[in-house]
Amino acid sequence: MLDIFDYSIIFILGSLGGFVSGFLGVGGGIIYIPILDYFLHKMGMKDDVLVKGILANSLFTIIFSGSVASYKQYKMGNFFPKEIIQTAIPGMCSALILTYLIKSGTWYSRSTFLYVFAAMLLVIIVRMFLARTKEVIEETTEAKNYQYRITGFFAGIITAFSGLGGGVVMTPIFTDVLKQHIKKASSISNGVIPCFAIVIGIYNLSSTALVSVSEWQIGYIVLPLVLPMIIATFFFAPLGVKISQTTKPHVIRMVFASFVSIVFIKLIYEIFFI
Repeated sequence: MLDIFDYSIIFILGSLGGFVSGFLGVGGGIIYIPILDYFLHKMGMKDDVLVKGILANSLFTIIFSGSVASYKQYKMGNFFPKEIIQTAIPGMCSALILTYLIKSGTWYSRSTFLYVFAAMLLVIIVRMFLARTKEVIEETTEAKNYQYRITGFFAGIITAFSGLGGGVVMTPIFTDVLKQHIKKASSISNGVIPCFAIVIGIYNLSSTALVSVSEWQIGYIVLPLVLPMIIATFFFAPLGVKISQTTKPHVIRMVFASFVSIVFIKLIYEIFFI
């Protein structure tokens, strides 16, 4: 069971996740997943059930962090509904199909999850640190609808596999491949992420969990664990959006890469030393 100290830690780290969600446009999963990994394991989830719990609770929390951040983008006039829709629909389909496959079997173990997660983060780190350091595109360029659809489809797959929300894939693709300004890329990502998370969240709420670790658990969603993080997002996700609008693009890129690097180091430690 969780005590008051645990809830305090969850709220504090959830605040950081909410801020990162708004600042980087990645949903906050980079922060939520290590929190959930630790506390769900502490509460009694193991192996492939633990992976299902991490994915389900991370994406459920991202519904709120992504929605709050996206609403703040809308209020600030930095909102792109056409691009969001083009990206979200294919990704919602691919994310839901893969989530069903993961829930239906035991093939996606925790060790497999860690390897997939680490490999994905390594690619992102290399790409972000080696990308040109000049101010990336001050004028937004036009991208084709099919490019958004393809990006969304693969981001949906990454979302289901990693529980990150897909922002760690979408933001670099939008900036480096589709040549979008990073602030537009962040806004589109923030708009797409809750769409992915909502369809998966509904599925997870209606699923029957193989292990129950709390009397306040619905499907795979453990409410005592996610609620402190959700509450924190309402305060800190809008702050992240606001600060990102006055931050230079290359600074956002470096912060993004640095956060991913920290999580990558933690994963490598878990894979090889635990």
